[in-house]
Amino acid sequence: MAFGMLQSNTAPIALEFGVGSLKALQLAPGEPPTLVAAACLETPEELRADHEARLAFQCERVAGLLKNGCFKGKRVMCSIPAPFTLVQHAVVGKGDAPLAERVTAHLQATLNCDPARVVVRHLEVGESPGGGGKTEVICFVVAKEMVMRVLGAVRQARYEVIGAHSEHVALARAFDRVTRRESDNDYMCMYLDVGAGASKIVLTHGRRIVFAKTIQVAGREFDDAVAKHLKKPAAEARARRLAMGRDIPRVLSGAPASAAAGSGMKGSMKDAEVAVVEDRRSSSPTPGMTAPISGDAPSDLAEPLREPIDALVAEVSMCLRYHERRFSEHPVGRCVFVGGEARDVTLCREIAQRLRLAAQVADPLACVTKTGKEPVRGVEFSGPQPGWAVPFGLSFAPRNL
Repeated sequence: MAFGMLQSNTAPIALEFGVGSLKALQLAPGEPPTLVAAACLETPEELRADHEARLAFQCERVAGLLKNGCFKGKRVMCSIPAPFTLVQHAVVGKGDAPLAERVTAHLQATLNCDPARVVVRHLEVGESPGGGGKTEVICFVVAKEMVMRVLGAVRQARYEVIGAHSEHVALARAFDRVTRRESDNDYMCMYLDVGAGASKIVLTHGRRIVFAKTIQVAGREFDDAVAKHLKKPAAEARARRLAMGRDIPRVLSGAPASAAAGSGMKGSMKDAEVAVVEDRRSSSPTPGMTAPISGDAPSDLAEPLREPIDALVAEVSMCLRYHERRFSEHPVGRCVFVGGEARDVTLCREIAQRLRLAAQVADPLACVTKTGKEPVRGVEFSGPQPGWAVPFGLSFAPRNL
């Protein structure tokens, strides 16, 4: 698969403006890809709940992160922060105008927004079940001013922005290596990115995104619930909660393909083993996955986390019901967890059991070749890092600027 660099021998630098941190990743193309450099800047605790202040903080520090990270070249592929992105499904009527123009006109009428002040991207899902030549699309709408802030910060650092994608699109692209063949078009999966400030859900048929949504229940709500229960600061509550995920060991290279990536997964999580899952379609390894999450793991934080987990599960369940009505012949067979909160395997297990889905935690960087001598700042890659799915996916996203 082609990297986002296309017309350059230097791979792009993938840059994610996340709530929990600002991440930069560069991979060299190949099968498997090779790590060039990586850098991460954690968001100060006092800025995590203030999206405007956090983005200003990150924009001011983009130059230092890129220049001190020992990255190669000047091309950057950016993510557009989820808290600033409106994701909406829409049914657009037929007409003589190009679909992009009809999407913009539809949003202008339904959202009463000025097309000159927003950037609109869309993905075509397919013909609307109601017929009549109408088309269902997924719209990603961002204020143009916000996009210019992000791109301007990179350009001010004297780097060239070659693409900008929503976190939802980048998340799906992180798993293109799993579903690379035409026969995988009926391969259904739900990717659930549980981040620090928001959760993103993406449903795919093969590589095709058929549903996307941002859910405003994530790490911040979990931290607040635990902090209130323990009567401790949010940072201390987060550390206590994420400590429950430390039973995820490092990925085992060359492991057997017993934890198959299909919807009929079987196995036990009692030993919390993490394996590199062999792609059932080729000999190339897919992003690292845990064994299927199952079993019980009682937690002393189960009660304080019950309410935010209920809220998240309710939102995800609505998304699954929508997909079931829209694509009744293609039921979702599994859930793949990513995002920084996926380090809490107890949390993932509870969500998966409530949803009644087979589930795994993914570490996309597990398939990346590393020597241990690459310049890496602010992150430790010796263990699984499910929070790096977006920058990994950006590395494979197409140039679009």
